[in-house]
Amino acid sequence: MPSSGEPVAIDLCADANAVGLADADLQKLLVGGTGPGARWLYPYDGTVFPRGLGAPLLMWDGPADAIYIHISAKAFDYKVCVKPTMPGQYQLPEDVWMTAGQKTYGKSEPYSVELTTLSAATVAGPSVQKFIIAQANIKGSVYYNSYNSSIAAMGGGFGGVVLRIPPGKSAEVFISDPGCNGCHTVSADGSRMLSQVSAGGGQAFQLVAGGPTNPPGDMAGPRTAWGALYPDGSKYLASSAVIDIGNTIMGGGGGGPQAATLYDSMSGQPVTSTGIPAGALMPMFSPDGTLLVFNDYALDNAHGLAIMSYDANTHSATPMKTLLQETGTLRPGWPFVLPDNHGVVFVRTDANTFSGEGAGINFGGVNVGGLGIPGLGGAGGEPPISDLNIVDITSGKVTVLARAMGFLTEVDAETGNTYLPFGPSDLHHNYFPTVSPVAAGGYFWVFFDSLRNYGNLGVGRQLWGAALEIQADGSYVEDPSHPAFYLPGQEFGTGNHRAFTALDPCKMDGNSCTSGIDCCGGFCYIDTAPQEFAEPIGTCTPKQMKACSQKDDRCRSDIDCCMPMGNDPPYSCIGGFCAAIPLN
Repeated sequence: MPSSGEPVAIDLCADANAVGLADADLQKLLVGGTGPGARWLYPYDGTVFPRGLGAPLLMWDGPADAIYIHISAKAFDYKVCVKPTMPGQYQLPEDVWMTAGQKTYGKSEPYSVELTTLSAATVAGPSVQKFIIAQANIKGSVYYNSYNSSIAAMGGGFGGVVLRIPPGKSAEVFISDPGCNGCHTVSADGSRMLSQVSAGGGQAFQLVAGGPTNPPGDMAGPRTAWGALYPDGSKYLASSAVIDIGNTIMGGGGGGPQAATLYDSMSGQPVTSTGIPAGALMPMFSPDGTLLVFNDYALDNAHGLAIMSYDANTHSATPMKTLLQETGTLRPGWPFVLPDNHGVVFVRTDANTFSGEGAGINFGGVNVGGLGIPGLGGAGGEPPISDLNIVDITSGKVTVLARAMGFLTEVDAETGNTYLPFGPSDLHHNYFPTVSPVAAGGYFWVFFDSLRNYGNLGVGRQLWGAALEIQADGSYVEDPSHPAFYLPGQEFGTGNHRAFTALDPCKMDGNSCTSGIDCCGGFCYIDTAPQEFAEPIGTCTPKQMKACSQKDDRCRSDIDCCMPMGNDPPYSCIGGFCAAIPLN
């Protein structure tokens, strides 16, 4: 492996015999064709990927006996001439993808991926796409709900499980109750999970790095389904039961008081005099715990979002501000505060219970999405409309996350002009958005489940992620999103939803770390000079070892953050950690 500062060039097209190609055919591929190339199905042009996830499956439309793929950027060049892995597919090797991630310059130097195909002696292409690899891993693990998962060996019957995707790995079982469980929430610090478990009601789980499958759960208070966990896991706010949210009342999750109620996560005892409205629905604390956002039933029967300041010392919230109020048939749901406390991601939906209503989820081997089954969809039983949006907290301006959903511009979102290769059928089915609690590589990362085609593998309700541009001035009045990426490591063909990204349990001083985000104290001491591409390895250390906070170290305000080295922009304190916001 070359040192971190050296460019990498990998050429696997030098020997035609290695892939069984005649020299003449190899030369045709390298020269390229004169006609239009194959249509890319995945990834989408302009996607921003984080480091640390599995390699993407490249997919295109059209026949190919052999292909030439060329991926290039300033410090990385990869050429391969090969027969497709499967028709219309090439699985990029993991080591190649990892090396590309190590050599990325981020948004300042996008990668180009070119595809040239050879079919029946005819060469087409190259077809060219661009993508970016951010200069950071997404911190923590992804927890999500799945139905009929073969990973959990649940067979073909009904059943929900909570699965976990650890960093750089594939999905594994986390909670697999004999009945059904899910409707989960994870605290931002990764220390605690709430889950509705059919055999034992609501339960709370302590999360441990590398912890076992099916850890013992503690009985929690009522209505843990969709409960808003405080970032340290100490308290949770139960959503109001004034109406059914996510089918939890229908499914037996409606015990306890009807009003939204704050509970101690350890004892299950209610906390009184909080000032939180009784009709708070789908609540969520901000990653730093200072804000509480929710759909307020008092706003024209759940047609509005409200936000409050939260005081962890008094366990009270005040005052309330109306963020937005809808006037049409769509209602706002599942709000999530960005780590910088300046924007809220949410959906606008026509779903009766604000969920996907079973669309795209397999029950007993039957996919109910779009079958016109009464009560399982929006109008006429079709999958509910649900679109991703962001509201600027200061101005209240609402902006559609157009690029994340399949549109190049907000105008295209209004007219339905999509870049998605399978067209309008893949639009308006995006559910349960969440946001990673810390910035990574200069972006925030939103995750959601989407009922759409995944390349030429077909339609499924699967987990997708998208990068959001951090706005240095804190103003989210234009679309900050990029085209979405498929979350590697999940099962394809199952109904997956509610991808909840949370930090992995923190490490004590003396343990290895790559940044202060890994450490309980918030500081990682790295005693070697930073290299251009290598991820640093250090040791969790007390704060007094450092005069100021480096990138991803703990902070209270911008003044705590060190001045960056090289050409990096000044660090900002975002969500309690120093972060670099890439310059446009």
